[in-house]
Parts: sequence; C-alpha cells; structure tokens
Amino acid sequence: MMVLAMVVRRAALLVSPLLLAFVPAAEARGPSPGYHPWAPKTNGPLVIDAADLVAHPERHRGRAIPVEQPDFHALDDFAVPPGEQTEPDSSRAGRTPEGWVQRGGVVLPQPVASGDLEVDPDVIHAVEDIPGNEYPRKHTLFMNFNGGMLYASADNSAENRSTLAKQAVYPTYEGGEQKALSIIQAVQEDVAAYGINVVYLSRPNKTVPYTMEMVGGQWTDTNIDSPAGGVAPGADCGALGQRHVVYTFASGGTSATQAANTASQEAGHAWGLDHTFNCGSVMSYCGIANGVFSDSCDGLCETQCQGPNSAGCRLTHEEFCGVGNDQQNEDAELAWLFGGNEPDMEAPMVEIVEPVDGLEIPEGGDVDVRSLISDDYGGYGWYYVITQDGEEMANFVDYERQVDDDYRPALNLAGLPAGVWVVTVGAEDHFGHITEDSVTIYVGTPNESGSVDSSGGNDTSPPKGTGTDGESGESGGGQPEMTGGDDGDGKGCACTADSSGGRGGGALAFLALLPFLGRAWGRRRRRDRRFGDA
Repeated sequence: MMVLAMVVRRAALLVSPLLLAFVPAAEARGPSPGYHPWAPKTNGPLVIDAADLVAHPERHRGRAIPVEQPDFHALDDFAVPPGEQTEPDSSRAGRTPEGWVQRGGVVLPQPVASGDLEVDPDVIHAVEDIPGNEYPRKHTLFMNFNGGMLYASADNSAENRSTLAKQAVYPTYEGGEQKALSIIQAVQEDVAAYGINVVYLSRPNKTVPYTMEMVGGQWTDTNIDSPAGGVAPGADCGALGQRHVVYTFASGGTSATQAANTASQEAGHAWGLDHTFNCGSVMSYCGIANGVFSDSCDGLCETQCQGPNSAGCRLTHEEFCGVGNDQQNEDAELAWLFGGNEPDMEAPMVEIVEPVDGLEIPEGGDVDVRSLISDDYGGYGWYYVITQDGEEMANFVDYERQVDDDYRPALNLAGLPAGVWVVTVGAEDHFGHITEDSVTIYVGTPNESGSVDSSGGNDTSPPKGTGTDGESGESGGGQPEMTGGDDGDGKGCACTADSSGGRGGGALAFLALLPFLGRAWGRRRRRDRRFGDA
C-alpha cells in the first residue's frame, strides 16, 4: 500500500511539477494538497531595475560583505565556572512570532500545531525540480559558539536572520574551548554517516545553503515564551529551507553530552524530524546518554512532547515507515536527504544560455539572463555579479532560487544604461567548488570585437563555465574543516540562439532544450529509484 501511494504521488508530479508547490494552504481541516510552510513563496524571474544598480550599487553587494568569525580559541576568555552562571530570568521571556506556536523545543506554524493542516510530501518532490533542491544533497551545519548580532526575520543563516531572534546580540558560549570541542565532536559523530559537514572555525560562504546552530545563551535570549533546552523552527519536511537558524541553550554548567544531544535534536528539527519515544535517539526527551539518529521506526511523541496531532512531518515519515504507523526512521530520512558521507569531487556546471555573448542592444533596453545550473549533488547555491564598464554594480546570492517556467535560474535586467555590461553567474557546492560563466552585453555602444557567440555552447573552445576549488574571494573564505576534491571545470550544453539574441526557431529551439530535459528526466528517474518506484 505504501509503495502504491508513492507511485500515485509521483505520477501526479509528471503532470505539473510546480503546481502543487505554490498552491496556498487550504482552510479546511486535515491533509491539504500543496501545503508546506517552507516551500518557496515566489517564482518567476528575479527582476532588477538597472537604473537602481547604477544609483545604489551598495544595495546589491551583499555577497561581497566579509563575515569575520571571532577567534574560536578565545572562548576561554568568556568562560564562566560551573555554578556561577546567571539563571534565566523569566521576566525576559519573549513572544513567539505571529502565526507560530511553541511546543516544547520546537516552534511550529499554528495550523500544524493545532492539527488543522498537514504538510503534503508532494510539495517536497515538486520543488526538487528547482536547481539546488535535488536529493540527495550535501549540507553544512555551522556551529556558532561566538554569538553575534541576530535579526528578527525569516530564517536566513547567511544574513543572521532568524524567525526566533530577539533582534539583539546573541551571547557567546560560556563553557570554554575544550567543552565546546567535545560538543562539536559528538555532533560530528551523530551525522558522520551522512553528507553533512560540521564546521565551526570559519563560516561557510554566503552562496552555500547551511544551517547555523547558535550554541550558548538562554531561552530568554530568543523569542519563545516557555523554558526549553533548545529550540528550532519545525515542520520543514524535506528540509526545503536549507538556511535555518536553530538554538542550543548551553551554559558552562551544561554537560557536553547533554548539549550535543540538544544540538543534534534542534538540527534534526530543521531537517524535518519530529520527537520520538526512543530514549536512545537524540530526537527524544530522555537525555540519559549520548544519543544517535535512530535507524528503527520509532513511535512519534506528540501529546507528551509537542502537543496532540502536531507531528508536522507525519506524512513524510510515512514514506519510510508505512502509512498510518505514526512512526519515524531518522536514519532513513537523513540518508534520503543528504546521502552518504562520500566527498563531493565534482564542481557544479554553469552555462548562460541567454543572452548570447557579445549581444548589442540599444540604450535603455532590457536583457533576460537564463542559465542552466546542475551538479551531481543537490544543496548548491548560485549568485550574480554584474559590472558596467568594469565597475561592480551588483554581487549577490539568489537566496530564493528564482527560476523561469523551465526551471532555469532567471534574472531580468530592465532599462540598461549605456556601457559595456558583464553578467556573471556562479554556483558553489559544499566542498568549495565554484563554477562561473559570463556574458558581455554592449548597450548603446558597438561591439568593437565584432564577435558574437551565437552557439551558447562554445563548441570549438573550452567550456564557458570555469570551476575552482574555493578561490572565490567570497565572504567567509573556503572550508578548511572539510575534505575537498579535485578541480572541476563547468560544462555547458550546446544551446543555440540567433545572432540578434532571439531564440532559434522550430527544431533548433527544441534541440536547445534537449540537454536540460535530459537532466530533468535523469533527476526524476534517480528520485524514483530511491523511493522504490518503477
């Protein structure tokens, strides 16, 4: 019965993969097709007024802002002896954001917490067609013991934005360096079997989607209204968010084992796991020993842990433990999400297929930029760098992964002033591989080189995409705590356009789409095999 149900769900996606992903939540009680609180809220090309780029380039340079991490080894300077820590002051309790409800150590969307709505797994599989969302995907858990400024906003780890933040400086961990290292080691052991890097000395680059775990402080340092050992935003079934901020409230007196169990549990919530009754699991409240992510189907703990009917990812758990079982297999779900612990040896592939390189347009004209981006693992992100006459006008990450109807990363530049414009699209994975591709556009000025790349594939020259091993100059530097791979060059597809920048007609346009369609079908076939479908 379970396999039959999954076949029906996959078949529905073949009709319209993104239709379910963006259907608003239904008002009726019970399972609601298309409901997922962390599904992308916008779709379609990212549109930028080029006049604003010229007038206010500082607004579009967020990726280039350095993110300096304090010296991790200085944690001992902030250490407070056990027994001397300040107790939480309940008068400083926060207020959960509107539309959210605290249930123990997890904060849930109100409709999920009340049992009115359940997250539809079809949304998870539909959104997989957007580049970077493919399963399995590599991921990074950044354990932040140094604290820092957090802003109250929708979760975005790269920008210090957190649904549960009080918009203040979050405190530094008070347990000292050695205890912090013990916590990190235990968490690394918890996720060692999966494609998850655990880092702490340096922060990942902004392009890479990562979970940030704030270790330290007290529950009163966040916007929750009741005591907890840690907290995370929940019901992100399938880990669609990829940029969550979670919290482990660990003072100097908290044992390393207890803090590590809490840290793994809060990260697990961010990745779509609920509480269970298995006392050997980090997803339980037992806390009696060094827990693990359980490889058995364990009963969900709702009434006793987070409220009746509040397991937000129940329908996703059913795909691994059977329909109606009210159980969760943490190991199976994490293995599906993140795959195994083998290193990622290949760089992403990036190819700008529109516009043609060397295109001439009149002053004030518009340009639509369309790219093909893929990798052997999901979890990668992409960015844009835009220059006018050699001066950088923009350098930003496309956090929302905005794509066109063909699931291609899409940027529309409107009203370009005169000059020579260069648009660069870059992608980065979790092992420091960066690939870029660039096109030059002549606006109100002649292309004096006289050359226009109308092939889109550079059939007689090296691939347009350039792969690197992390030498990006992006904030945060490389990933010294990760294992890396060899150099990888981006590989383009043989897409075709006419020399005026328009699409080729008829058969040429169809042939230009074949490489993309092949990749999309290959992703779907791989997904079906993982779920046991024919």
